[in-house]
This record gives sequence, C-alpha cells and structure tokens, in this order.
Amino acid sequence: MPKLQAITQPLPLAKIAYERLRESILTGQLHPGEICNEMALAKELGISRTPVREALLELSSQGLVTFLPRKGVQVNRPTNRKIKEIFELRRAIELATIEKVAKASSSRNLIKIEKALNEQRKAIRNKDLSAFIGADRIFHSTFAELTNNRHFVDILDNIRDIIHLMAIEAMSIENRGEEVITEHEKVFEAVKQRNIIRAKETMKGHLDRSEEAVLKAISSQAEE
Repeated sequence: MPKLQAITQPLPLAKIAYERLRESILTGQLHPGEICNEMALAKELGISRTPVREALLELSSQGLVTFLPRKGVQVNRPTNRKIKEIFELRRAIELATIEKVAKASSSRNLIKIEKALNEQRKAIRNKDLSAFIGADRIFHSTFAELTNNRHFVDILDNIRDIIHLMAIEAMSIENRGEEVITEHEKVFEAVKQRNIIRAKETMKGHLDRSEEAVLKAISSQAEE
C-alpha cells in the first residue's frame, strides 16, 4: 500500500502575523519610531485583532516594538544604552568564537564565510541594502556555527534582529558598507592564516567601529 503524504497544517494566524510584521520592521516598511494602531494593522493584514496582538507581544518580548498606553505600539529605535549593551555582549561572544575558529578550522570550513563576503561585495555594487545586511548576518553567525557550541549560536540568534536594525542605522553613514567589507576581509584573512591574536584584534576593531557608526547615526537623527 502506498504511503500517504501527511497534510501540512496551516500556520496559526498569530504566527503569520508575526512573520509579516517582523519582515516589515526588518525591511524598513515600518520605520523606527513609527506608532502603529492594532486595529489598523489587523485590517491591513485582513485578520482579527487578537492574533495581531499576540504577534505584537512576541515582537515586544524581542525588543522590536514597545506598547504605548492609549496610543498603540511603536517600532523601537535603539537607544544609546541598548546599543552599548548589545555590542558589549557581541564582543564577549564573537571574540570567543573567532579565537576558537582560528585555532581549529580549515580553509574548507571557511567557504560559507567567504561566500558571504562575496555576496556583500555584490550587494554594495548593486546598492542592495537588504542583501548586504543578510550576508553580514551569515558572515557573523557562521563563525558561531563553526565552534559547535550551540549556546553561542542561540545567544546570537536571540539578538540577531536587533543587530539587523542597528545595521540599517549604521549603513546610513557614508561609505560604511565599503568599510565593513574591508574589516571583514581582514578578519577572514587572519582566521584563514590561523593568526589568533590578529583575528581577535581585527574582529574587535570591526565591532568597535560598527558600534561607533550606529551611535553616530542615532545621534544624527536625534539632532534633525
């Protein structure tokens, strides 16, 4: 008797709403600082208010939106404190991952990282911000994956969307994309050569300059 293919269960509306709203935030369709009305969002998505609220609660727990009493929900713009805290965490995790990878990884294991770097170069040429940030995400997360430490991966995954929003802010600084590629190239070469000290120095320098770019972008917006 032939085996029947299992029927795929439809995703809950709250999950669909979450994915749509999250994508809208990460692609900039919903702008940082923008205040949204739950009913208006529900109408736009063509669903009831309840799953939209569930989706917004999930986004709030991830630090992407904030509920404002009697106003709605606001798409979060990173504060100076939040930026510094996230980069402090990134330095702790990513310097540890880079050291471990530089010690043990072969060139074969670095193919995915090199491909991400090539994708960033292509994205800069095409002026494709979304593709650039997506490749940046892969570049950094792959180092964590190569450590075979699931906790490193999980911690970075947990803050990756916030990092994404900060990257959008940083890329508003002139020539920051080209600078990121140069910094990534230095990190990659040091790791490939298994130069642990140089790999950690270049990664720390990259994260320091990224933090400075985000803080500068946020400061410029506050002055406007």
